[in-house]
Amino acid sequence: MRNKKRALEIVGFIILVVLLIVMYGFFTDTGKMHNVFERKSKVFYIDSNDGDDNNDGLSESGAWKTLCKIGQHIFVPGDTIKFKRGSNFNTTLHVSQSGLPNKYIVLTDYGNKDMPAPAFTNKQFNPDKDFYGNCIRLKGSYILVENLYFYETVAELSGNIRFLKMWELGAIYIDKNATHCIIKNNELFDCGVGIKSYGEHALITHNYIHDCNRVLKEWSWGPLAIWLGGDHQEVSFNKICNYRAIDSRINWGANSYGDGADGGAIEIDDGRFPKSHIEIHHNFTRDNQGFIEVTWTDVVQNPPYSNFLIHHNISDDYQQFIALWCGEDCKIDNNTVIRRKSNVCDWGVFNITQTNSNNYVRNNLVVVENDIIIFPGGKQATKNANSIISNNLFFIASGSMVMGQEGPGDNAIFSNPQLINYHGQEADDFKIKSNSPARRAGLNLGYSMDYEGKKIPKSIKTDIGAFIFSKN
Repeated sequence: MRNKKRALEIVGFIILVVLLIVMYGFFTDTGKMHNVFERKSKVFYIDSNDGDDNNDGLSESGAWKTLCKIGQHIFVPGDTIKFKRGSNFNTTLHVSQSGLPNKYIVLTDYGNKDMPAPAFTNKQFNPDKDFYGNCIRLKGSYILVENLYFYETVAELSGNIRFLKMWELGAIYIDKNATHCIIKNNELFDCGVGIKSYGEHALITHNYIHDCNRVLKEWSWGPLAIWLGGDHQEVSFNKICNYRAIDSRINWGANSYGDGADGGAIEIDDGRFPKSHIEIHHNFTRDNQGFIEVTWTDVVQNPPYSNFLIHHNISDDYQQFIALWCGEDCKIDNNTVIRRKSNVCDWGVFNITQTNSNNYVRNNLVVVENDIIIFPGGKQATKNANSIISNNLFFIASGSMVMGQEGPGDNAIFSNPQLINYHGQEADDFKIKSNSPARRAGLNLGYSMDYEGKKIPKSIKTDIGAFIFSKN
């Protein structure tokens, strides 16, 4: 009897240990370990030049040196990880712990503002070893990444690299299970893929992403600044410039609109996951191979995409403002679109191809040159998207008017919009003057502020385009 009782005590003890281990793992994975250990949030410092991994990392004078120390540490909600300005890192930082709605885990900078922002790069791409050229890969939720610099990450891949591996790229990568992450006030230069996000409720805002002209994948793809693979995401107030590649290795076949050019500011794909409620607003893009493309086929064809909200953006790009190969019940409102640049591939302005998709195109200010088609309707002339088109302003700055299969819609205006400086290069150049026909000619669609942040009056009529007129 004693032996039996002793055996039961041992089994009970083992079960207790196992439960403690499981609970430890649960709280670590969900970022709630502070409930067990009640550790207060802390600030950690990383200095790649003068730090030392033997330090405790809890002060500027006691900063760590490498990202390895971060990977070995368990962070709790409210922790801040600060990288010293002038530092440089060349590997992948995985952040697996999570913050809370009122206690984000923060990755940011510190030090002399005259020094360069903390810099990150990674040129390693080896899928067999789970190397995808990421600099920061977020696996936890409620994480903020701000004030950092990313440069010259992976591009120009060759060989039989299929979708599932390509979708892992991104200087900053947000995992599918990482929700409510914020990517803010960062600069990305010459990154084959700038920001890749799968995480729901991600906010990508106020970043400057620029100057990548390298082929991303030699058989078809150009560079991408922001790449979305999940739903419930927001992309706002970013500046994206010069993301495009022109190269003979880029070839979409004999039936494509033109071989040799690809890339763009924003792309939405990965048909494995239905997508809805993606909002793209108040962005300025220039010299990219298109503002946005929404794909219709990859590992899955014709996935269910719906309810995208694209408004108050300014685009001065190549190829197209929007290529909506897949998507319905989307709203494309109050954008200022300048299509004066054309290269070997061109898809017009509003390339909307799904039949009977009932997308809205309203209050947009469109200026076109070089006989660029406004509503091409896709490769097949029989396509009819049945878009709801109204209150747009169209102006042909040079060449001929080519409206295409849809449009001009109801209450269209054909007139010079009277922009501040049509030949300019910055967003402010595309404000409207006091004598613009775009004034009080649009529908009031319930938006609260224009591109510049000015309050939109709640009158019956509002201004067409991304700006409302202002004397200031």
